[in-house]
Amino acid sequence: MRRNRRTLAVIAVLAAVLAAVTVEVTGTLASAGDPTNPATAPQPQYDYDDPAKAFVVELDFGSTSAALVRASVVRARSYSHLGDPPLLRLSLVDEDGAAGDSVNAWDPRWYFEQKPGGGERMVRRDGPGTLVVPFDADTATMTVRDLRAAIDLATVDLRPAVREFCLAHPIDTECVEADLAVTSTTASGDTLGVVGTPVTVQVAATVANLGPDGPLDADVVQTVAAAPGLTVIPAGRTFDADKLGVGTPAKVGGDYTVVCTSPGTRTVTVTTSVAPERAKVADVKPANDARTVSYAIDCAVPVAVNAEAIQPSTVRPGVRAPLVATGTCGAEAHGTVHASLTDLGIQNGTTEICVRGRAGPGAG
Repeated sequence: MRRNRRTLAVIAVLAAVLAAVTVEVTGTLASAGDPTNPATAPQPQYDYDDPAKAFVVELDFGSTSAALVRASVVRARSYSHLGDPPLLRLSLVDEDGAAGDSVNAWDPRWYFEQKPGGGERMVRRDGPGTLVVPFDADTATMTVRDLRAAIDLATVDLRPAVREFCLAHPIDTECVEADLAVTSTTASGDTLGVVGTPVTVQVAATVANLGPDGPLDADVVQTVAAAPGLTVIPAGRTFDADKLGVGTPAKVGGDYTVVCTSPGTRTVTVTTSVAPERAKVADVKPANDARTVSYAIDCAVPVAVNAEAIQPSTVRPGVRAPLVATGTCGAEAHGTVHASLTDLGIQNGTTEICVRGRAGPGAG
């Protein structure tokens, strides 16, 4: 069969086009050893220096809530949530209360199981499950919301996990390292008190950032331990030591009201401690984070003395002098009572018994 000239011309044109395409495609092929060519690319190497980290949150899921099992930080990149169905919503909030990332996530309660006749179906079972999100050292909480039921299953505090990680890796680029310390603490006030009468004690402390990083915000807490026979108000105080820089200590303190409830020498102990406000701050030297100061107070019994009722002739060794309760013998009246008893020939030791509370009410 003979081809006409028109047909041969068409075939020639098509051949030329194919040759041009072939040449162009061949010209764009990657050269040998080019990593963009799957046929010649070198074997992928794992990036052990990848700085990415992730929160791993293990929960025990119920039908309407989830209980935290453990939250931790791992040095590995979080898997992507792109394309995850709208079953759960994971919402992160930072330590300032600002909203962070919010992503959909697969609900670990849902499983696929094979149907008897073939195919598969989704089945929900309560129990343990794990959620993973990218790490951010400023993250405070993660709320897990069931989008189908429109309820929050759990709000997980991630700050303990951040602090644990940064204490273990203080030089990590997302952590801050600072040695916080209570460098001094003092207590001052009246060392003599009367049962039932308030005494003011001033407690002061100095806190410092010994570096290397700063400035940073710190929380200072004072707690009071009172011996039996004393009441102290308040039982403690809290202070903010904001923007605490290296080499620029801060002073904190306040007044405490101490009331004797029984006679004798009593002791008040005040402990001042400092801690970083942010979870990402690693204080790797906890030994100097707290300091204690003790304050002793002599509690006197309020005893009244009617000096006119004491006859000098009856005050002699082995004889009890009658004392009549008509007023207060406390710290303020000490001088007057002392003078009156001295005029009657009673030794100073009797006055000390009254003032220091070694004699109970009604003692002679």
